[in-house]
Amino acid sequence: MHSIEQVTKRLSADRNWFNKCMLGVLFSIIPLVHFVAFGYLYRLFLQGKRQEEISLPEWSDWKELFVDGLKCFLVVFLFAFVPIALVTAMVSVFPWDSFLSRVPLAPAYFFAGPLSCSALYLYTLTGDFKSCFNFQAIGGLLRKGTQRYWVPTMAFLGLTLMIPFAYFVGGVIYFYLMGDNFKNLERKADGN
Repeated sequence: MHSIEQVTKRLSADRNWFNKCMLGVLFSIIPLVHFVAFGYLYRLFLQGKRQEEISLPEWSDWKELFVDGLKCFLVVFLFAFVPIALVTAMVSVFPWDSFLSRVPLAPAYFFAGPLSCSALYLYTLTGDFKSCFNFQAIGGLLRKGTQRYWVPTMAFLGLTLMIPFAYFVGGVIYFYLMGDNFKNLERKADGN
């Protein structure tokens, strides 16, 4: 099992990682072309499934990326977007609008990634979409993998749901460094 640190180091070792990722960002926001971006993510999912070192593929084989992207998008749509939409609709029924009325959204957002990825994993085993609906197998994957997926899921949510997680982690680093810097200034001023 690779750690976030190992994956990040390997990813940044690719001289073109930023350009490849920015192309993915661009494709992600263009309707219909976003299927190509999903195909790219699907290829990375397959690399992880094969336990290969992460290597960002070139943006080529557009037709294959599009077809793979359709498959990946369908699974993610059914197992991430639909549950989030259903919970959002249920929450909007609450007669009171407060922070507490939004609490049920947290588990929906948290489990959307692991749920859709476990369904995608089951699909890759057989190539049959019926496999995605083996809820007993999905439950087993989710239970057995909890210790491995909660950290990457929290990191992903922090980055995609915008920044509370990344903001806090950045704040931890920033405030520590600033305290350290000011203490060094104090020591220099005191002649220590």
